[in-house]
Amino acid sequence: MPRPVNPKIKRDPEKTRGKLLRSGVKLFSARGYDGVSVDEIVNQAGCNKRMLYYYFGNKDGLYVEVLRVVFAELEGLEVEALGGEVPTGEAIRRILGGYFGFLEKHPEFVSLLMWENLHRGRFLDAHPQLLTKSPVIDRLREVIDRARARGEIDREVDARHLLVLLYGTCFIYYSNRYTLRHTMGLDCRKPAVLHEGLELARDILVRGLLA
Repeated sequence: MPRPVNPKIKRDPEKTRGKLLRSGVKLFSARGYDGVSVDEIVNQAGCNKRMLYYYFGNKDGLYVEVLRVVFAELEGLEVEALGGEVPTGEAIRRILGGYFGFLEKHPEFVSLLMWENLHRGRFLDAHPQLLTKSPVIDRLREVIDRARARGEIDREVDARHLLVLLYGTCFIYYSNRYTLRHTMGLDCRKPAVLHEGLELARDILVRGLLA
């Protein structure tokens, strides 16, 4: 009796690559680059090492791609928030709200950024253009220039420092959410607390920036 013919296994390269990428995001954000092995990554993804080496070259290549993908999501939000001919105060309010929303939905971003700073940016030193904020800084500089032309801002403002203030004001609510609960009695896991912080940040930054 003839043996049944096994159906051909369908290969989905993009699906496999995506599984490896998601595995890398989860593990690297939880334990950092040094705390994760290739075996753990492929086991989590449900594939073999050959696939990781094929798509990313090695563990370093996967880590760099994890950083690129996760940070690109934030950049898209920033560019959109600062786009268009909206009033300056509205642009500031919009990007602050975008930061709070993004950080709430992407805890892995917070962890990856903290790990990279803990390691003194060694991967970013090797890939200096990987996480450049130039597009966002350029867009924010345009917002500032238009505001100065309209008389809304009456002094020189460095777009880089302003971006640090905007981002840092939001980031600490997520990077320090557990210590803030103990040191200040602010439970940043509660939406009401985050809303209060966001509204205060909007009020102070808009009033402080505009003439």
